[in-house]
Amino acid sequence: DLLLLSYTGCFTFMKWFELLRHEYKCETAMLHVPYQGDGEITQNMRDYVVKQLKEDLIPTLERVSGVKFDIDRLREHLRESAKAEDKLVKVLETAKLKPSPIDSYFGGIYYVGPTFSAFRGTPECTAYYDMLWDEVQERVRKGQGPVTPEGVMEKERYRLVVEGPPNYTHMREFWKMFYDEGAVVVASSYTKVGGNYEQGFRHDPDRPLESLADYCLGCYTNLNLPARTKMLENYINDYEADGLLINSIKSCNSFSAGQLLMMNEIEKRTGKPAAFVETDLVDPRYFSPSNVKNRLESYFQMVDQKRSAA
Repeated sequence: DLLLLSYTGCFTFMKWFELLRHEYKCETAMLHVPYQGDGEITQNMRDYVVKQLKEDLIPTLERVSGVKFDIDRLREHLRESAKAEDKLVKVLETAKLKPSPIDSYFGGIYYVGPTFSAFRGTPECTAYYDMLWDEVQERVRKGQGPVTPEGVMEKERYRLVVEGPPNYTHMREFWKMFYDEGAVVVASSYTKVGGNYEQGFRHDPDRPLESLADYCLGCYTNLNLPARTKMLENYINDYEADGLLINSIKSCNSFSAGQLLMMNEIEKRTGKPAAFVETDLVDPRYFSPSNVKNRLESYFQMVDQKRSAA
């Protein structure tokens, strides 16, 4: 009936929605979200998004659905969302433990799925995170590492922070290059593109429309480069990572622009080695298994040398 695009991510999203509109022949609404060029959310930015919600989006939804907007129902969904967000952050922060019981990149995609999608704000979403928390706590009690497609990782050898999306076209092959080497991703930027909850944001039922605006404004790809660099630096320090790996993709300039600059800056600030590989989110032509594997193996050797020198 309706396609709604909140444009805080890749330019590719707009092309996706053009194709979807052509396929489903339905109305399309777009929420324009200002970029955090100066590294903060201003009241003017928030008001601009709220105005679109009030004057454009809500009337469109009412007209298309035939249902009057119920702000109390929205508040209930936001209250439920905040519960799930609390538990998600607790799960992601278990990666500070050694060994980490989770992988925050390959596994993290599954962990953030419910709250980044249509389950957000539902009791089922909260129940998922309650169940996930119990499962992760059991792994912590047993001293286990993350679950991989081939079972529980037996030994954690490298702790990494990863910037950039994964390669969905060869997901398992890409992941295997990490867990075969005992490499665990303890923090990642990609799991923040649908909500930057680790930085303290929660959906707020007392500020329903303003809360929705802040959510859109605060997504990772809407942050400026200094803010993104500082976040990755903090991850390396807080999660005691061995270094940074950037997976730069072709189809999202919102992610890839400025990544080399970020990599060099983080190396200077942390003294930890960084590496750069190139694949793509959706285009299989950009995934070269031998090239990626060689770069990863060279990077792990670099980490080993850095440890020996220390």
